Amino acid sequence: MLDITTKAISTAAPLHLKDASGNLMYDGGLPVRIHLYGPASPQYARIEELQTARALKRAQDNEGKPSAMSADQRRETTAEDYAAVTVSFENFTYPPAGDATGADLFRATYADPALGFIVNQITRFLADWGNFKRA
Repeated sequence: MLDITTKAISTAAPLHLKDASGNLMYDGGLPVRIHLYGPASPQYARIEELQTARALKRAQDNEGKPSAMSADQRRETTAEDYAAVTVSFENFTYPPAGDATGADLFRATYADPALGFIVNQITRFLADWGNFKRA
């Protein structure tokens, strides 16, 4: 019989970033990557809770009717959510964030509209459980 736990996924995995043209990015031959917590992690579960709470609050604030976030609000909440599931950056920096580290650095990077192609890659990466399969 198959031991189904042999198919369990890891809680985190690296995303090798591509530039806006779709080319894998490297720095001196080293891959430019973001390490992300995945769908089996408590960090990921927490952002799902936050997203649900935000949607409910928007509905309550709008007398039970659905309401969409503005583009700026959406960018900020996405940056906050993705910062919460980011483990680390590898082989790149974001100088506009100054001395920021950790979640503050991640949030600043993801909130930059000129780097939206990174956010799009994270969205696709997190949606595919296969990205978190064990080696």
